[in-house]
Amino acid sequence: MKIPVQTPLEQLRQNVLLLQHKSVNAIIGFRQNILANRDAHNIKPKQLKLSDTREIAIVPYESNAKVVDSSSFAYALESAMTESNSDLHEPFTMRRHITSFLHHPARILASMIIIILVIYIAIITGQANSTNRQPITPAPQKTN
Repeated sequence: MKIPVQTPLEQLRQNVLLLQHKSVNAIIGFRQNILANRDAHNIKPKQLKLSDTREIAIVPYESNAKVVDSSSFAYALESAMTESNSDLHEPFTMRRHITSFLHHPARILASMIIIILVIYIAIITGQANSTNRQPITPAPQKTN
């Protein structure tokens, strides 16, 4: 009976591929869960129509109100929603900046590395520019 022998590199490659496969499956499952939950909250129940007549509405954007059909009303409603959404955008506050910054671990890691490097450069520059001018004297030699 022959036993297949794998080199450590082959084992490492196989383990990396297995972990990659598991992570891809986990991401796919997570994405499907997010989409399913999003879609479950955004589904609105259909409203019952009591009659088959054509829907009409009065559009308030015109100087004199006119009766329009549903497609014109939909266009006016969409433009009204677009105009009203532009008023809802708040300027970013410091708290929102910090919150969005803290939700990205790569940004935190990069900022920590930058802070550590700046502190290191400041310490080294301080040592290089120090005014410690003690002369170097040779060590006294012992005579036997």
